[in-house]
Amino acid sequence: LIGVYAPDSKTWSWDDLSHFLSKKCIIYGDFNVDIMQDGKKAEILLQWADEQFLSQVLPNSPTSLRSDRVIDYALVRGLNLDIQVYNGNTTSDHLPILSVIPLKVLQQKLGKNTHWK
Repeated sequence: LIGVYAPDSKTWSWDDLSHFLSKKCIIYGDFNVDIMQDGKKAEILLQWADEQFLSQVLPNSPTSLRSDRVIDYALVRGLNLDIQVYNGNTTSDHLPILSVIPLKVLQQKLGKNTHWK
């Protein structure tokens, strides 16, 4: 699980994140790139995501309160994910995104339980 804030004035490349990726991973965050509206910036992000076998998961409504843009979302590898926008009160200029991460947790017995009388 990776959290990202990608400022517009970035001096880094998406490739800087590549070594953090695993077989199953989710990158959540403020990408500051609207996939549908940002032309060349979106093309660069989507090209990198495709090279890394990442799928985009977008909410159904804008996440920026200052514009009609979807700039907070997830990129996913090896998992199915749905996300939605939280429309409650917030102190941010972005609406938070919510999701349930589908994982199976395997319980391992570490030893015998002690039952005191």
